Amino acid sequence: MVLGRRRDEQWDGTERRAAPTVLVVNDDPAACEMLVRMVGSKGYHTIGAASADEATWRVADDLPRCIVLDLDDGGIGTSLKLLDVIRSHHDLRVSTARVVLCAASPRNRSFSFQSGADAFIVRPFHLDELTEQIADVIDRAHDERARHRRDELARHGD
Repeated sequence: MVLGRRRDEQWDGTERRAAPTVLVVNDDPAACEMLVRMVGSKGYHTIGAASADEATWRVADDLPRCIVLDLDDGGIGTSLKLLDVIRSHHDLRVSTARVVLCAASPRNRSFSFQSGADAFIVRPFHLDELTEQIADVIDRAHDERARHRRDELARHGD
C-alpha cells in the first residue's frame, strides 16, 4: 500500500511530493533564521534550531530528511557530539537522517566523515554550495552513503 493513496487509486503523474524537511542548526539565532529562509527559498521545508539541545528534540519530533549542523559554541566538538546522538538514536528515521556538517576549518573533515557526516562544508560557503550538498545527500541512495564517506576519506585523508 502506498501512503497517501488508496490501493485502488492510480498515480497520474500530477501529484506533488512534499518538499523534504531540512533542519538548520546554528547557535547564532540571526544566522539560523537567515539560513532557514535562504535554504527554504530553494524549495525545501526548513526549520531551525539555535542550540544542540533544541536540535536534539527537533530531530526526533520533526524527522528531517537532512540536518545542516553549523555550531560554533564549543567548536566542532559540539557538532560531532550532536552527530553522534543522531547516529545512535533508536529510531531509524532519526539515525539515518542525512547530515551536512559545516566548520570553520577543513582540519576535521576526515573525523567528520568517520563520525557519520554525509557532507562537509568549510565556512564561509555560498548558498548554492550548501543547497547543492543538501540535494546531493538527500538524493544519495542509502546503500551508497558508506561508500561515499570512504571515498571522501580517501580523497581528503588527514
